[in-house]
Amino acid sequence: MVDKGSHSSNLRSKAEAKISTTPSGGPELTIEEAKELMHELEVHQVELEMQNQELREAQHRLEDIRDQYTDLFDFAPIGYIILNEKGEIENINLTACSLIGIDRTKILKRALSAFMGANEAHVLFIKLKEAFQNGILKPFELEFNRNNSGSFHALVQGSITKNIKGLLQCRLSMQDITEVRQARIIQRQHKALQSEKEKIQQYLDLAPVVFILLDKDHKIQMINQKGCDLLGYDRVELLGQNWFDFLICKENGKEYDPSLIDFERKKKLLAPELECKVRCKNGEERMMSWHNTTLLGKNGDQIGVLSAGEDITVRTKLDEEKQIYTDNLELKIEERTKELIKALEAEKRINDLKSNFITIASHELRTPITIVMSSIILIERFNSLGQYDKSNKHIARIKSSVDHFVNILDDFLSLHQLDKGIIQIHKEVFNLEPFIQNIVTDIKGLLKKGQRIHYRHTGSKRLNLDPKILRNIILNLLSNALKYSNDQINIKSALRTDHLTITIEDQGLGIPEEDQKNLFTSFFRASNVEHIQGTGLGLSIVQRYLELFGGNIQFKSVLGKGSAFTIVIPIS
Repeated sequence: MVDKGSHSSNLRSKAEAKISTTPSGGPELTIEEAKELMHELEVHQVELEMQNQELREAQHRLEDIRDQYTDLFDFAPIGYIILNEKGEIENINLTACSLIGIDRTKILKRALSAFMGANEAHVLFIKLKEAFQNGILKPFELEFNRNNSGSFHALVQGSITKNIKGLLQCRLSMQDITEVRQARIIQRQHKALQSEKEKIQQYLDLAPVVFILLDKDHKIQMINQKGCDLLGYDRVELLGQNWFDFLICKENGKEYDPSLIDFERKKKLLAPELECKVRCKNGEERMMSWHNTTLLGKNGDQIGVLSAGEDITVRTKLDEEKQIYTDNLELKIEERTKELIKALEAEKRINDLKSNFITIASHELRTPITIVMSSIILIERFNSLGQYDKSNKHIARIKSSVDHFVNILDDFLSLHQLDKGIIQIHKEVFNLEPFIQNIVTDIKGLLKKGQRIHYRHTGSKRLNLDPKILRNIILNLLSNALKYSNDQINIKSALRTDHLTITIEDQGLGIPEEDQKNLFTSFFRASNVEHIQGTGLGLSIVQRYLELFGGNIQFKSVLGKGSAFTIVIPIS
């Protein structure tokens, strides 16, 4: 195949040579020469048309390639920018325009730095300067402003080339990495948070108390090693479990103890401070003291609780034992105090007894002794005169004075024995009715002129009691009735299944109302009987005797009309 380009060139060369050798105005070409020349011209024309066709086809191909390039350039997923040495935009694809948020017609020939902040523009200036000097542009990140609003981060890469005019230019690619960057930030934050969580977990694991992080539904989100060791669970067994359902011991079958919940905040959150029992894996129950801190979100919403717990099982047990010990100690102290008070009272009574004994000895005992001495002198005189009938009167006076003297001594002896606690109960089975009748018979010698005793019994007669103590009680009450009365004395006894009742009623002086409150006080005597002989010990002794039996004494008295004393003794 003949090279068309070479043929055209040869033809042109022949034509130019022919023209140059032919003198102007020379002979005309011959027909043969003209035909040959026409032929060559036709061939050349055909060749030119063929070349034109090839050029048109090449142009079409180039246009297709250009369109493809344009499409690839404009619609590439990455933004492309061509900058001159001044940093001005020579060309930019649609993707980059879309990222910046401005029409291409409004961005060409503008500085790229116009679409970023001052700090970012300075970074771009330094990078481009180094790139145009060194011919190398390393990848870097820039923050661009969007024309409409906001900003975005882009990864910028590029190369330094020359255009068709030989001028340097920078071809840049920019990729929106805002989401990637945000993801990286989130990832770094997550790693930082995870690292902090691990550090916190390490710190909490070293803590000597239990730490538990609960969400708003009381599910365990975190627990330290102390908590795992105490409860006997692995950490994975506890995470996600409901604190109430899994760990808290139910009381009386209830879902939870209402005291654990702070209802005042209108949410089921743990109270700031509480004590409760937790259930360990091995079934053991431990008493825990919790200090709870409510965790709040950005909006102030309650998102959970951080609880710090201390095992107070041993302390609680010690406190309980301490309380028991304290209670026992207080009880012993109280008992000892009572004993001391009783001892002091006894000592006081003894001192009072001594003091009153001296007083009574100087008065009450002196009187019967004086009577006895005077009667003895008179008896001797009457006997010497043979007046024996008169001696009998004084013998009766001596006997009465001696009885009074013995009664006084018996009262003091009884009081002394009661204070010392040396009196013991010796029960015997005896018949009550003849027992009291014998006492009435024994005391008839003390009856005044016109006095008489009437006795009546109801109920059972067999009684299991200490007869000696009962006799002293009845004698004291009956002697008082005889002493302070001139009329009939009524004695009523009633023996029931569970108790004995004896009432001694007189029609004598009666007791003034203001004196009745002190009636059972030792050595106390009513204001209306000071002229009558007595120690003021009888009723006090009776009351204390009855205390030995577990019984009591009651009385009714009307001034000027008489008194009635009733004793009640339980029968076991």
